[in-house]
Amino acid sequence: MNLSQIYYFRKLAELQHYTQAAQELYITQPALSNSISHLEKELGIPLFERDGRTVKLTRYGKEFYEYTVESLNALEKGVALAR
Repeated sequence: MNLSQIYYFRKLAELQHYTQAAQELYITQPALSNSISHLEKELGIPLFERDGRTVKLTRYGKEFYEYTVESLNALEKGVALAR
């Protein structure tokens, strides 16, 4: 798991749409899909229920999202303080 995957997960969870999330992240849709797939494999749980390019969080994804948001907010606050 790497930081990019966490940012990608957060954006996809917020938008619930692969194409829109990829556009906002300035990456291709296949790159986003591949990254999320690797994250799910590494965690061993499904984070999203897929319906084409539209998705919704599973119950595991909802729990993981809460911790992801907290972690990224703390990290971003630390970066801002360091600057």
